[in-house]
Amino acid sequence: MSVRRLLEQYGLLRSTGERPPAGPIAAHYQYFSASFARQNYGDACEAFVAALTGDAGLAFRYFMTRSSQAVTQTLEATGKTREVVARLDALIARFPNINILCEGSLSEVERVHRLREQNIKRGLPSIAVVAQAKSASFSVGNIFSWGFDLPSFAYSIATLEVVESWARDFARGGACYTTHLHPLDRNISRLKRAGVTKIIVHVRDPRQGILSGIHHILRYESFLHLKQNGFAERTIDEQLEDVMALYARRILWLQGWLEAERELDILFSTFEDFSEDRDAFVARYLDYYGGPAKYFRPDLALTLREGVDHHYRAGKIDEWKQVFSPSRAARLSALLPESMKRRFKWPD
Repeated sequence: MSVRRLLEQYGLLRSTGERPPAGPIAAHYQYFSASFARQNYGDACEAFVAALTGDAGLAFRYFMTRSSQAVTQTLEATGKTREVVARLDALIARFPNINILCEGSLSEVERVHRLREQNIKRGLPSIAVVAQAKSASFSVGNIFSWGFDLPSFAYSIATLEVVESWARDFARGGACYTTHLHPLDRNISRLKRAGVTKIIVHVRDPRQGILSGIHHILRYESFLHLKQNGFAERTIDEQLEDVMALYARRILWLQGWLEAERELDILFSTFEDFSEDRDAFVARYLDYYGGPAKYFRPDLALTLREGVDHHYRAGKIDEWKQVFSPSRAARLSALLPESMKRRFKWPD
C-alpha cells in the first residue's frame, strides 16, 4: 500500500473544503478541535492558519496551551510545518510576546514578560530541556520552571521545528522551555546560529518508555487512528505490534541527539537516575545550568502539582520485562543498539 493510500485510509488527508469561520480565535479553535476529532486534518490546519492572521500572539498561545499535540499532528499530517514556521519567524517583530506560553489575560502575559526581564537582570540564563517522550518530562522541566521561576517561552512549534527568531529571543535568558523536539539537522543549525547551544536532553530506556506510551494512548485522546481501530481491545503484545514504528522512531530520536553532541553542549540525563537519587540528579542539573543558586527554590522544584504532572504514571524502570512476553521483550532489546545500552546503563 502506498503512503498516500495509507494516509487516506486513516483520514489524514481528509478535508471537506469548508472555510473556517470568521470571528474570534475561540471560534477558530472550536472548528479546529472538531475537525481534528474527525481526523479532517486539512480543515484543522486551515483553522489554525486562519487564527494566526489576526492577533498571532494570542492565537498561538490559545492553541498551543490547549492542544499542542493536536497542532503538531495536524501540521505533520498536512506537510505545512515549514510554511507555518516561516510565517511565525517573521511575526515576532509585530507580536514581541508571541512566544510566551501562558494561559489567561493580557495582564498575565505582561506579568510573565516582566518576570522574564527580572530573571535576565538577575543573571539567570535560559535553559532548553529536550525530553524523550514518557520520561517524566514535566517533573524534570519543573526543576527549572518552578525552582528558578523561569517562565515558558517557546523557541519552536513544540516538537516540530525551531523558529530561529524565537530561538534568538530565548537565548537572551530568563526562560525555560521543555519539549520533545526532533533532532533535525535544520533544528540543530538554527539553535546553534541563535546561540542556544547549551541543552539538556533527558532520556529513558525506550523499552519501558514504549510501555508507558501504550498506557498513554489508552488514557488520552492521542493517536486517534489507533483508538478508533480497536487498540483498547488488543492484548498487550498486540498493542506493542501496533506501536513498533513509534518505538523505532524513539530510538532514531535518541540517536539524532547523540549525534548532535558534535554541534551543541548537551547534558544527557536519564529517568533512571532521576528515580534513583533525586538530590544528586538536581545537583548535576544546577551545576550544568550555572545560574545563581541563591535564586533556586528546592522546595518548589520537585513538588508534584495536580494538572501539571498528570502524565507521570507508575515511574517504574524495568516493568517491560514482566509485562511483555519473553519473545517481544527480546525483540525490543535486539532493536535497541548496544552502544545506547552501554552509554545509559540500560541492561537487558
